[in-house]
Amino acid sequence: AAKSVYSGSGNTCKKRQSYNDRFDEYVSTFKLWEQKFLGNDISHDEAEAQLSRRMEILRGCFFGARNAKVVAALKIVYMDYAALRLAGDLIFKLMSKIAN
Repeated sequence: AAKSVYSGSGNTCKKRQSYNDRFDEYVSTFKLWEQKFLGNDISHDEAEAQLSRRMEILRGCFFGARNAKVVAALKIVYMDYAALRLAGDLIFKLMSKIAN
């Protein structure tokens, strides 16, 4: 993934570097959130039942952020495909609402 950041023209490299940096920020943030949620066993009462699906997604983000191969693969997809980058940004925003 690191080599692909620097392929293309100057403007392309800047955009790709921006995407690379944003993705790295997301991964770092998920790792921080995981520390925040560690040891907090989520109860399953009615108030949290609506959040249970999103909490599972958040837990999946924690798991993925710990796996270097998953991070590398997702970074390539995030940097190369605008539609998937948009989806990744949306997922991050949704997870931000839960974690913060």
